[in-house]
Amino acid sequence: MKCPRCGNQDPRYFAQMHGRIYCRKCIQFNRVFIDEDQREETNISQIHASYSLKFTLSKRQQEISDALVTNYERKVNTLVMAVCGSGKTEITYQVICHVINAGKRVCFALPRKALVEELYERMLQAIQGIAIGCLYGGKKINEDAPLIICTAHQLYRYCDKPFALLLMDEADAFPFYGDEVLNHIFHRCYSRCFIKMSATLVSSDIHQEDVLIMNRRYHQHDLPLPTIKRCPKICDWLLMKRIVHLFIQQGKVALIYVPRVEDLHYYQHKLKHVRSACVSSSTPHINQLIDKLRNHQLDVLFTTTILERGITVDDVQVIVMNASHPIFDERTLMQIEGRVGRSMEHYDGEVIFIAETISQEMKKCISTIHYLNNLSVSSATNR
Repeated sequence: MKCPRCGNQDPRYFAQMHGRIYCRKCIQFNRVFIDEDQREETNISQIHASYSLKFTLSKRQQEISDALVTNYERKVNTLVMAVCGSGKTEITYQVICHVINAGKRVCFALPRKALVEELYERMLQAIQGIAIGCLYGGKKINEDAPLIICTAHQLYRYCDKPFALLLMDEADAFPFYGDEVLNHIFHRCYSRCFIKMSATLVSSDIHQEDVLIMNRRYHQHDLPLPTIKRCPKICDWLLMKRIVHLFIQQGKVALIYVPRVEDLHYYQHKLKHVRSACVSSSTPHINQLIDKLRNHQLDVLFTTTILERGITVDDVQVIVMNASHPIFDERTLMQIEGRVGRSMEHYDGEVIFIAETISQEMKKCISTIHYLNNLSVSSATNR
């Protein structure tokens, strides 16, 4: 026996109801019976989708955009390794419209609700001529639209009506990365090919896919290199306080990352006279607090790793407290570093790791940034 949705073959996870066998391993996505293995790609009526960009794609961006279309036509799966802030979302617009204009449906999945909300708003502005769906826990808009933006958890709705093209951004992020059930559902939800994207793909993520690398942001400047400042844990707040006041004097705002939820208010309390707020996975209205930071209504936003990905604040500076903590692995530190220097006007900035000791993950992060800054990518396809 094999579950048609999650691929489970362990008999311990099967149960019987009214003479039919169902899978309990993926029961969180509603009950599915093992005799329900019916998949049929859904076509759409002929429409014309078009897109607009706020900037002209760089040569490298255009090469990758064209390669995505070619790979779709060849039914080749693709991994896009693009550094944070390099415009990897924009390079997908061409292939998305190409597929929709051929009468097929597309899904763009992401690991977290906040990322879905942000991408949905961006797509509404960038892509014209079609309805766009948005699905995550507690929200469902146009679930049969030609283009769907959703969390990985919502993909279960489409196992029996797969998309021609399925994109997954931040493919190496929690909760999608390493989740056996979510990954099997992902592979049930496309009929032609997939595109996975991230800034921090490693060799173990690569199988038979075509790998496209973009190691430069659209403004073509180097990635900011983190600075390590060693300091005893007991007084690291003093160093943080001094750095934050320097940022404020320069008219800058800051994201300060901490390893644990209980650290948020500890460090916030040390900056009594600074306009600040705290963000974690349990914080309501996170986007409103981010907007306050963008509009300089806040000087500092303290956050857990909930904001390691998918957030853009112009001219923001970053501090990582207790950067040697195990939660800050190389992938996480790379994503956090990627919050800085994302715009043409402010392509540089401060990324400061404050820690009592220097971890191997901190060293690997800095080494990888050195490598990416010096990497010469001469062709659109890299295997």
